[in-house]
Amino acid sequence: MSAQDDIRNLLSRYCEMIDVSDVDGLVELFAHAVLSGFEASREWRGRDEIRELYNIGERRARTSGGRATKHITTNSYIEVDEDAGTALARSSWVLLVSTSPDDPIRPILAGRYHDTFGRIDGAWQFTAREYLVDLSGSESDAVLRGPDR
Repeated sequence: MSAQDDIRNLLSRYCEMIDVSDVDGLVELFAHAVLSGFEASREWRGRDEIRELYNIGERRARTSGGRATKHITTNSYIEVDEDAGTALARSSWVLLVSTSPDDPIRPILAGRYHDTFGRIDGAWQFTAREYLVDLSGSESDAVLRGPDR
């Protein structure tokens, strides 16, 4: 498997984990990373801070009460420096939400990820992610609320 395939798999794992509220998985996925964005005044790093970011009420309750999300990451441009063991990716994303099986699925947020990766102990890992929100809908505030935002 190529480095680009490994990195695409990391991008896909994020979508799966966030949609099922797998906070433990997200903590491990970003264990070596610094997260920023959401127009926040801070960065999150280390397992405790990553857990704090993803363990807030609305994010934790995404799949309860009929509310569900689907993150779609696309148009990923990946540039790898094999000699340095580093890579960067620029991707577009859309967040779809459904509040019940009777209501239509709606896109509520869209934006970009600016990611960096490093080869750590022989495996590609996230080392930084910046969340950039380009479009927001009426329900986006529920997703973007959180500590120090």
